[in-house]
Amino acid sequence: MPPPRSPSRPLTRRLVLESALAGAAVGVPAWLAFGSTASAGVESGISRGRAASGEAASAPAAAVPSLDRAALTAALDAHRAERGGTMGLVVHDLRTGGRFAWREFENESLSTIKVLILLACLKKVQDGGEPFTDERHSQARRMIQASDNAATDALLEWVSTGKVQEAAGLLGLKATTVRGGGPAGSKTWWGYSTTTPSDLVSVVDAVVTGTPVIHAGHRAYIRHLMAGVVPDQRWGVADPPLPRTAYTETKNGWGPLPDGYRLNSIGRVLGNGRSHTMAILTRSPQGFRYGRETINGLSKIVYDALAQPLAAE
Repeated sequence: MPPPRSPSRPLTRRLVLESALAGAAVGVPAWLAFGSTASAGVESGISRGRAASGEAASAPAAAVPSLDRAALTAALDAHRAERGGTMGLVVHDLRTGGRFAWREFENESLSTIKVLILLACLKKVQDGGEPFTDERHSQARRMIQASDNAATDALLEWVSTGKVQEAAGLLGLKATTVRGGGPAGSKTWWGYSTTTPSDLVSVVDAVVTGTPVIHAGHRAYIRHLMAGVVPDQRWGVADPPLPRTAYTETKNGWGPLPDGYRLNSIGRVLGNGRSHTMAILTRSPQGFRYGRETINGLSKIVYDALAQPLAAE
């Protein structure tokens, strides 16, 4: 391995620029790519401008029917009955705050844990003032965008398994156990950390909507990387049959185990009237390709249902 290059510029200045450029590259305005707070600011500015010019406020929009939870459950149940295997999901509609959980269960995380590992790394930078070197930037990009396990090993060794578990606690994850230290496939391998859809949605929500654990610049950096995952790893939440105009940030994890091939997907979808975060965990009885079709089907069912808002309960 070549010697590490000199430390990077302060992380927060660098990543905010990169993230804004990433949003522009996929056709998402910078104010929208940075989340609901900035978007609300733009909308309120438009409203103030209308008021100042004396423009009459438009009449209230007609009420939009809410998503039918029973119908969504029935559609997901039918898909499960047709495909077989174990599967569960949680979706959070950021338009309304509504949440929907279906057949939640605990599963091995595989590479979805990498988002939490990166969050813990950035918290270490934030808390200790230690620079995120160019080498670590490269490892973070490879870990998230190409699911590089060697890069993950290096970052986890730097931050420590204990710090990743501590970050999980700070985010309020109640069913996530972080493993680390063993080689791939061993009982202590980080890929065999265990988690649930609810906990993974909490991780994505923290990155998208805000958390006291890391500041906005670091969140934008994670989202920038998740928006740039390589095409052949963009299935599940970012299922390619979704409209091309949908903006997605995602991270998936997959791998074989004796009782079913694990295929997990987490992320955010924005556009075409949708704004939601979601986590899907599955165990495929017939390998990766069959499992990928199954998880894509789940994602599409939820996406179609979210043409109507998910009312908060």
